[in-house]
Amino acid sequence: MVFPARLPFLAALSLALGLGAAAAQDTATTAHRTAVWIRPPGSPQELERTLVAAKKAGFSEVLLEGFYHGRAIWKSDLAPMKLDYDALELANRVTAREGLGLNLWFETLYWRPDSSFGIPVTPLWKDGYATLSAAGQTSLKVSKLGFVDPTDPEVGTLLSGLSAELGRLYPQVGLHLDYLRYPREADFGYHPAAVAAFLKQSGIDARVLARPDPQGEFAAERQLWTAFRREQVTALAGRLIASYRAAGGAGLVSAAVYGAADPLQDWRRWTGLQAAMPMLYYPLPALYRLTPFQFAPGEMIWPGVRVQAGGTPLGEQLALLRGLGYPNVAVFGWTPGMQPNVQPPDIQPSGTQP
Repeated sequence: MVFPARLPFLAALSLALGLGAAAAQDTATTAHRTAVWIRPPGSPQELERTLVAAKKAGFSEVLLEGFYHGRAIWKSDLAPMKLDYDALELANRVTAREGLGLNLWFETLYWRPDSSFGIPVTPLWKDGYATLSAAGQTSLKVSKLGFVDPTDPEVGTLLSGLSAELGRLYPQVGLHLDYLRYPREADFGYHPAAVAAFLKQSGIDARVLARPDPQGEFAAERQLWTAFRREQVTALAGRLIASYRAAGGAGLVSAAVYGAADPLQDWRRWTGLQAAMPMLYYPLPALYRLTPFQFAPGEMIWPGVRVQAGGTPLGEQLALLRGLGYPNVAVFGWTPGMQPNVQPPDIQPSGTQP
């Protein structure tokens, strides 16, 4: 899948200031779709109530957190269960009845919260899987979020097995990839497997590049190291999508991605990706008009917005983005009973998967 290239600064600013009228007119005749990120609650009754409420609120698709904290919400042969019930089986039945599109929110490389969160460590976790910073620290030490490294072969095998299992068991449920990146709190990616592979490929020891280089002596080598790590993420994305499709997965393939430029996450090159959901979460609606986006408008780009008590109403955010040429939007932070009418009254959600 080839996504539109980022807009030049002036073109993006022109669009953001309301000068891109043609884009707004085009979306006036386009079906609007609004997805919502949902974490499954502890009981099946509460999950059903939440899904029914999402439909009544006007959402067309659900991104249901399904592989997170290193556990699955379905009866998996590869990962331990997160809940006391099969949330995916229940959600599959309820969303089909309600006319909602269902997608499994797959937290790809984030497997383990810090112990201070009180969440049990998944049996899948091995310290040797953890990605390392240039200083040799894990992301648990730096940010309290335990990321595994995309270069570790066992990590890739397990993740591709899980995406294949989803495609085989629930072929109509979409695959929504998240945390398919390196942590951003430091310079990460110095896993032993990555360092060894880069040394073999380039003859360069990446650990040398982690040292201060005030004269820019290793500028070219550092660019190669950046490109190598970016390719590890791209390759893993392609592998997961391919394994999902090969197993029979026929749903939407989407991803939550960084809202700004990221040299280590080039989601535009992820083969098979159908929808990208850049996470914006702007606190003020004016920023949607004043901040040039890193991506062109269109149906393949679903900007991610956030709603919360006391924040900008969801309807206002949707109107702004759709006026800028984005017919589809993803929403984080919604709960049942919050701002119920997310769709304009003259537009009905499609409730379908492409």
